[in-house]
Amino acid sequence: MNRRNWLKISALLTASAYTGTAYAMQTGCYQPFSDLPKDLLRLGSNENPYGTSAKAMEAMQTALKECNRYPNFDLLTQKIAAHHQVAAEQVCITAGSSEALALAAIAFARHTSQNIVTAKPTFNVFPDVAERLGVKRIDIPLTAEKVIDLNKMAAAVTAETAAVYVCNPNNPTGTKLEIDALHGFVREISKRTVVVVDEVYHDFIDAPSLIPMTATNPNVVIIRSFSKVYGLAGMRIGYAIAHADTVKKMAALVSRPGITISQPGQAAAAAALEDQAFVRMSVEKNKESQQVLYSYLKEANIRYIPSYANLVYFSLDGFAKTYVQDMQARKVILREVNDYGQRWCRVSMGTPEEMRQFVDILRTMRG
Repeated sequence: MNRRNWLKISALLTASAYTGTAYAMQTGCYQPFSDLPKDLLRLGSNENPYGTSAKAMEAMQTALKECNRYPNFDLLTQKIAAHHQVAAEQVCITAGSSEALALAAIAFARHTSQNIVTAKPTFNVFPDVAERLGVKRIDIPLTAEKVIDLNKMAAAVTAETAAVYVCNPNNPTGTKLEIDALHGFVREISKRTVVVVDEVYHDFIDAPSLIPMTATNPNVVIIRSFSKVYGLAGMRIGYAIAHADTVKKMAALVSRPGITISQPGQAAAAAALEDQAFVRMSVEKNKESQQVLYSYLKEANIRYIPSYANLVYFSLDGFAKTYVQDMQARKVILREVNDYGQRWCRVSMGTPEEMRQFVDILRTMRG
């Protein structure tokens, strides 16, 4: 790799840490924490409204006593490997899933003669980083049901395709793919190129993970995070699981492998894995919150997409073009999505009470 390309990649790695914040600021969703009103409904970032588990909180507090020491990934790596029944060499811990996605893009999609295939709309970090590297981005529209169209994605793959990105369940739509169809797609496409499967929302569905494929297939990369169901978004901990050789390629791009996550963050993540009761509670409460919103959307005849994540995607037909700003004026933060010229709202799930508050506000805003 020449010096020019290395400098370009280094700059992207630095910038990737700020991707989420920059996007939030551009869309009016970000404010400094100290400036947020206490009664604000924070429904814009798919966070866990129940905080984090008591075990993780206790682990963080204990780890604060060791903050004068550099962290070591070994314990958390072993915990993640045991949790997913993979070898420790298959785990690459990162600063949130965004860094894992950026590392995958930089490792496998860095040549301007190549392209990447992705759905649209979907989570943008992987395709955005690849695009900034000069790689052509091929966007495949979702089906009418807002599901990723695997057949059209497969048809778009050519000899120039460096990687394919699939987010399942998909963000922002919350839709999921049938596991057999996804497994078959990944098995076939990975014979030709790298397939990155973003499983950040996998804890919200009852389906097998594709992680077992990584043991023998170097062209499959699975992305996970502690930011959603585990309630550790502020600690910035994610990870990739892949073949050991693939992990080496990604880890080689990290500035200081093994010490880029804080002591409290690592301790919290390790403890969170052991508190599956908290995970189950969060998933069940998420379903309850979704039902609160579904009930109103059905009543108001507003089209929505049944969700398998901690969000709901519904049409903004009949709402003012100033919908996001009007919501902000009512102390609600959420996201609007331009879906091929159609306006949709992606709202994160708060507690059932918060969703009832949101519904009351929503009732006053439709023309």
